Amino acid sequence: MDRRPSINHQSASTNKVPTPCAKAPVRRSSSCDSPQEFPKASSSSDTNGRDDGNYSRQLQTASTELLNDERVGLGSKAGRTLQNVLMDTEHRLKEQRRQSLHQPGHK
Repeated sequence: MDRRPSINHQSASTNKVPTPCAKAPVRRSSSCDSPQEFPKASSSSDTNGRDDGNYSRQLQTASTELLNDERVGLGSKAGRTLQNVLMDTEHRLKEQRRQSLHQPGHK
C-alpha cells in the first residue's frame, strides 16, 4: 500500500490573525485646473459667458474634491448624485467650448 507522509499542520494562532487592509481612498482628477480669475471685460455678454464658465469650473472642482473625501463614497446616494453633477457640468463645459469656436473673432 502506498502511504503518504503525514504532514503536521500547525493550529491557527490568534497572535497572527490577518487584519483587513484599510481602504485606500479613491482619488479622482478633475479634467480642468483650478478656477482662474479673468480680467474684467467691457462687454456684458462676454462677461456673462466667462462667469458661466468660471462658475462651472468652480462647481466641477468642488464636486471633485467632495468625491475625493473618504466620507462620501461611491456606494452612497450622495456620491452618485455628485457624479451626476460632475458629468452634467462636464457636458455643459464642452458645449460652451463648441459654441465659442463658432463665435466671430475666435482665432
